[in-house]
Order: sequence, then C-alpha cells, then structure tokens
Amino acid sequence: MSLEAAIRDMLITGTTLSGSAVPVPDERVTHGFRLQSTVLPAVTYEVQSVEPGSVNSVGPNATGTRIAQVEVRCIATEAADALVIAEAVRARCVKGAYAGYDLDAIMYQGHRVEPGDPGEGDETQPAEAVCTLTIYYRE
Repeated sequence: MSLEAAIRDMLITGTTLSGSAVPVPDERVTHGFRLQSTVLPAVTYEVQSVEPGSVNSVGPNATGTRIAQVEVRCIATEAADALVIAEAVRARCVKGAYAGYDLDAIMYQGHRVEPGDPGEGDETQPAEAVCTLTIYYRE
C-alpha cells in the first residue's frame, strides 16, 4: 500500500463525507485529479512533500516517523458547499491505522477558498476549498 491509499482510507472511513449536508460519495474521493466529466461535489488530495521526522527515518532501511504535507481540494459548484465539505474533511482527520500505515497525528492547518471562475463560453469553473494537512505517520 501507499501513503496515498492510507489518506483515502482515512477520508472515506465512516459516513462523514458521504453523510454531510453536501454529500460526497466514496467513489468521488480521488488521488491527484478529478475527471472533468464527473458529477460534483468531489474531493481530491495530493501529497505535496514527505520528510523525515526522526533520525531513524533516513536511508534505505528507514524506520520511524515521517512528516507529510497534504493538500485536500473540496470541489463543488458553490463556494459555500465547498466550505461544508471542508468541515467534513476536518472531521475525518482522525489518527489511526489506515491501509497499513499508522497516522500518529494529523494537524489540520486550515483552508482557503478559491471561488468558481468564469470558464469558456457559458460554463463556470467549480469552487474549491483547499485544506492543508500535516500528517505524522509510520509505515
């Protein structure tokens, strides 16, 4: 498994995202990107960086804690809906064992809103609430 699989597992465990006021079904929680033809709302996430968190977490036989910076994008047609999803994501940031990884601590660093922009023609690009997380984990 991978850290990305562990993050997805954390986000879809329970009913927080799918049961929120703006429900996001599990199949719309994806790593890296959202297909443009899929229905909204959706959540995408990306691991921005991974760094050693202790002396033992360096080298080919590394053990110990690592620190990952993660960006989660909550995508909806309206900025208000994206913010509701961001709060559901915040509620899902729970330490635990996910997909073979021990997520020891998850710090929700906050979020920013990127409102929908006019697209080409009559289309409007969706709004996004971008959440920033710091995850302390062990493989």
